[in-house]
Amino acid sequence: MAGPKQDTPSCILVSLRACSSAPPNATTAASKTSTGLPIAVTFCHATRPGFSNFSVHCPGIVRSSSFMLPTFISQDADLVLLRVPLDPRSKVDHSFYSDYFVYSVNPQRPELDLLPNPYPESFGDNEIAILSCADDSYVVAALQFVPGIKPTFKLHLYRSTDGKQGTWTSQLLSVEQPLRHKVCPIPESAERQIYHRTTKVIVLGDDIGTVGWVDLWRGIILCGVLSERPMLHDLPLPLPAKGNLSSFLNCCPSYFRDITVNQRKDTIKYIEIEITAPKKVHVPSGSDPDWVAYQGKPNSIVPGSWTATTWAVPTLAASWYAWHVKCSASLDNLSLPPVKDNPKLHKILNRLLSIGDCEEQEATGATLPLGCLCMAYPTLTVLDDDDVYFLSKSISMRNIVSLVTVDVKNEVLQGMRVLVNNRSFIRDFSSGISVSGASASLGQAKKTEANKYGRRGKEQVQERLDRLKSICTRASGQSEEHM
Repeated sequence: MAGPKQDTPSCILVSLRACSSAPPNATTAASKTSTGLPIAVTFCHATRPGFSNFSVHCPGIVRSSSFMLPTFISQDADLVLLRVPLDPRSKVDHSFYSDYFVYSVNPQRPELDLLPNPYPESFGDNEIAILSCADDSYVVAALQFVPGIKPTFKLHLYRSTDGKQGTWTSQLLSVEQPLRHKVCPIPESAERQIYHRTTKVIVLGDDIGTVGWVDLWRGIILCGVLSERPMLHDLPLPLPAKGNLSSFLNCCPSYFRDITVNQRKDTIKYIEIEITAPKKVHVPSGSDPDWVAYQGKPNSIVPGSWTATTWAVPTLAASWYAWHVKCSASLDNLSLPPVKDNPKLHKILNRLLSIGDCEEQEATGATLPLGCLCMAYPTLTVLDDDDVYFLSKSISMRNIVSLVTVDVKNEVLQGMRVLVNNRSFIRDFSSGISVSGASASLGQAKKTEANKYGRRGKEQVQERLDRLKSICTRASGQSEEHM
């Protein structure tokens, strides 16, 4: 996405919910909704750890609740897929009561394309991706699991057609070599007993337009959506950490895990964090006859702990056995920069870790250990670095949520940013790329890609498919040997 005064590609954090208060700028693009209402979208850039966001101005639509806010769905290069709710019933059916727009964040030529409604199909926001192709074209792809004996999915595709509105197509596909049930079977005790539930979509690109639909508990379904004969391949994720076995398939995986593709699209990055949450406890006196009355009024805090491990796998050799650990960090080994190097960080920590409920006590009271911060929702950057963002909540102060930056490789707490009060403790942002001169740099990249692969000839496509099939077949054989 294009940010002002950016000379090189850089990572940004993007709010998933759009706002409606930003003034127009060079990225503003206008169109009309399916009901004929005027709509304008503007990209508002912010340097990390601030959140960039999209401003959607559409007079006539009443934003009566958070479910009526336009939503950032997916990004590839300078193209963004947005969903704009038109009716409160969009809470129940995202697709039928919403419009989908493809927004080109290009200061030289911003555009906003309305897609035809996919009715009678209906997609979840985490099931759709946009893929930027050569010649300024694009593909929107959605993949939905179809329950049955054999792992089967329904692939929905929309291809742009030289400025004319195209149509949605659908086809049923089966997974070529299901691997995850061999690598990590579903425990009988797990609440979730289905083969796949998409948590996130990643775009690998390449000559056949590979997209990955990620179940953050189990694995990735890879599909070359530009192929004439799309095929599905299963890439299991690394085995769950020992400390998360009780949570495996029993709660939200995003609380513990994240996955992304780096900006060069040659590496898949993955992280898992093991969490022992801090606790407030009441320690009654043995001689206190009224100790029962004080139950639930904690006067002591038991610090928690956490360990984060990052993994990587090359996109061109993606198999379960190609996953390798990059680095690991634990709370016990985490260090802080000197006060003189980052006084703001130390000031925030002193406030969040102070003992007491009022500002005066917080300013003068003793401080608690870092283990008294609840850490969860790891978020990887798309850069080739080891920085990870976490959401943090102070156990000593109510409703204070912070964004924490940790250098996992060097085990250094790099920064903290206190978010707005009364914010829910949930990840409502995503990492993305901000690219300067979108029309020039990205346009040149697309031309280079087109020259390299020609018109995505059948020979290159078939070679890629054969390579993926060979990798999956080899991995299947290896997993059987290790059973």
